[in-house]
Amino acid sequence: MTNNTGQMDLASLIRDNIDDILVKIIQFTHIRHRVIAENIKNCRTAGFVPRRVDVEDFAKVMSVALAEHQRSKKLSLCDSHTITFSFGGKLDVKPEMDAAAHKLFEHDFRRYILLQKQRLKENIVNNKTACALLRHKRESADMAM
Repeated sequence: MTNNTGQMDLASLIRDNIDDILVKIIQFTHIRHRVIAENIKNCRTAGFVPRRVDVEDFAKVMSVALAEHQRSKKLSLCDSHTITFSFGGKLDVKPEMDAAAHKLFEHDFRRYILLQKQRLKENIVNNKTACALLRHKRESADMAM
């Protein structure tokens, strides 16, 4: 489900706060996948500089949101320096230059490609896990009804 801006349109899947967190993780992994794929696709383009999304920043934002949910049963999604939450469930992630990958790119292209592949694999696992959790949660809720 992709809308006209290329964002995953998952708002219809949200029933509660935990669903919302899982949907944000799925959205984040889709954005990260696109950035990593561009790092591979565009690496032969003149002036290319590899980019990354800040996984740690996203994890901190989600941790704060989950802590608030546990405390108050309300979900508060707060922006950070790379993460922005917009109206309608939209998640914006600002990619930044990947200095470590750039160094590999300049000095060991084979290791650069291996790094990008490893990141893709890790991201796929994260996406599949979030999707499976959301599916299991929804199936459990449907069975309870």
